[in-house]
Amino acid sequence: MRETNKLTPGKMGGHRPKKIAGEHRDWLLRRCRAAEFTLRGLVAELGDHGLKVDYRSVWEFVHAEKLSHKKRR
Repeated sequence: MRETNKLTPGKMGGHRPKKIAGEHRDWLLRRCRAAEFTLRGLVAELGDHGLKVDYRSVWEFVHAEKLSHKKRR
């Protein structure tokens, strides 16, 4: 308010682009289809490839791409 002398509220929220996109997305799709994986393992592997993401981002990606599966006993 002090900078603009206006009482209107500032912007909130909005669209945030997905971090796992482009060549990282392509790599991750190939990686998930090639062998078994854990989400925590994928987070670490993406970090090794230069992309810092959290567990939730990887979970959402795997879920959206329908790559998850039930564990076998």
